[in-house]
Amino acid sequence: MANLWHRHRAAASCTMPLHLDVSYSISTSAVDRTTFPRSPPERRRHFSKQVSTFQKQALRERRSVHNTSQGPKGWRRTRWTEKGRVVVEAAVTSPSNCNNNNGAVQPPAAINNNQFDIVILTNGPGEVAAWVKPVVTALRQHTNKHFSDIRISVVLAPCPHASGSELQLLQTFDEIDRCQGPEGFWQLLLLGRSLQNWDWRKQGLCIFLGGDQFNALVLGYRLGYRTLVYTEDAVLWPGLVDAYLLHSDEMLSKVPKWARTQCQVVGDLFADAVATSISGLPHWPPLSGNQSAAMTAEESVPVVGLLPGSKDAKLAIGVPYFIAVAEHLHQRLEGHVRFVLPLAPTVSLDVLARHADPCQNPLIARFKWAAGNLVLNQSKEIQPDSMKQFEDRGAKESPQYLKDGPVGELLTKGQVHIEIWQQFPPYTVYQQCNLCLTTVGTNTAELGSLGIPMFIVLPTHALEMFKGATGGVVGLLAAVPGWIGDTVAHLVNLALLKTAGFISWPNRWAREEVVPELIGNIEPVEVAAMAAEYLNAPSRLHSMHQRLLSLRQKRPSFTGQLGAAHTIACTVEQMLRS
Repeated sequence: MANLWHRHRAAASCTMPLHLDVSYSISTSAVDRTTFPRSPPERRRHFSKQVSTFQKQALRERRSVHNTSQGPKGWRRTRWTEKGRVVVEAAVTSPSNCNNNNGAVQPPAAINNNQFDIVILTNGPGEVAAWVKPVVTALRQHTNKHFSDIRISVVLAPCPHASGSELQLLQTFDEIDRCQGPEGFWQLLLLGRSLQNWDWRKQGLCIFLGGDQFNALVLGYRLGYRTLVYTEDAVLWPGLVDAYLLHSDEMLSKVPKWARTQCQVVGDLFADAVATSISGLPHWPPLSGNQSAAMTAEESVPVVGLLPGSKDAKLAIGVPYFIAVAEHLHQRLEGHVRFVLPLAPTVSLDVLARHADPCQNPLIARFKWAAGNLVLNQSKEIQPDSMKQFEDRGAKESPQYLKDGPVGELLTKGQVHIEIWQQFPPYTVYQQCNLCLTTVGTNTAELGSLGIPMFIVLPTHALEMFKGATGGVVGLLAAVPGWIGDTVAHLVNLALLKTAGFISWPNRWAREEVVPELIGNIEPVEVAAMAAEYLNAPSRLHSMHQRLLSLRQKRPSFTGQLGAAHTIACTVEQMLRS
């Protein structure tokens, strides 16, 4: 079978260094190279007689080839199809391309099609810990088998609920090659340049894992990459985004029929990520044999976990609120209770101390909640800025996440001691709790997968603290400083809560109330009274535990089925191959 190289336009002279010469390859056994006509008109007539219908179509496709600003540095292949731009062949004639002074163009060198850039766009602490981590882990496991060179970059978008430590947490992920904070986001989005002047490969994929879907669309267009969006909210840009990955069938039913071919239901990434992380760990109730001595000093004393959240607005409300609950519960149980506070990986000790200080948190005096003083455990030698110190040294993991025992405590005015634990992931701490009081967020999925009884507490005393819950004109009004913005934000958040349905992951999975959700203008003393009732009735806690375990057994990752992270990685692999 002859391999024929046909020039679309004859070169006038081989000495013209920038002359454009587009070439394409057709294999046929019907063409005799020795009798092939040399003039362009005769060649065209010869092709029309000798080439089959299928080869004619291939010829028309290759005539759409054009050089794309690569210059005389080799080959790039670009072709337009119904699904967008596809890479084919193109070249620039230079003296090095000529052979025997007859203007013949040599075949291109082998192109490395395994070099890709994967850019992940994310924003908040929950998305970084529960979305980005499992996805990049699955990407490395899948792409390393089929591609020789995959580079993963993570870009943080500005987020009103960010803690400021998301970048440091990303730098501890071995699967990520490079990451950038939110301060350089707009420069990258508008100009295509990062703060460190990253280089970008010609082929790649932009993955959305939190933030504004429109930003992912613009970033993909800016870099010339296809876009993939995982969402649990809504499909906002059908037809413009290349593929949507959804977390439920209900979302798919709300997508227009003409756009459903672009969508795929992959499941709950939060739940599957937690399920993968806690596989093999023992379940609740609290252990009595192999647990640490710090957690088992008094086995008969119930342990209550306090989880105020990781975002700044949640901490401003949750820290003094849960301290007040702890004081009331300590009084009701006559001191026969212990409190632990597993600190989120993106929250430092100084941030926690600031929200517990009445001089820095005006909500404490406004609602007459409780304050606390931070007392560090000097034996642990943990400093509030230890993460930053080890980041500067180039370490991949800070020892504050490896220490056993509390790193300090919050001491309240009523002499209640709340132990502070800094372990990531905090599952061994969760397992020691008889009951957890938590705000809404990723931790509800973690606790539910572990089968740990919990109350979801969301006081609505200061909803104006949560700004950025919506976009458009309403979002701009909510961001206005002063009473106007606070009033709009409070009303918007109140309306969202009334129409949100269940706010905890276990209740969403079951579509019924499995764990209590305490939402509204509820006081800390009411939460403490309800918690005391459950702690005094272990059968109620055990019943909640059994219901959570029944939901756990229905999750795909616990039944041996492949979860959302695996499906996302497979979809990325297919998109890169195409």
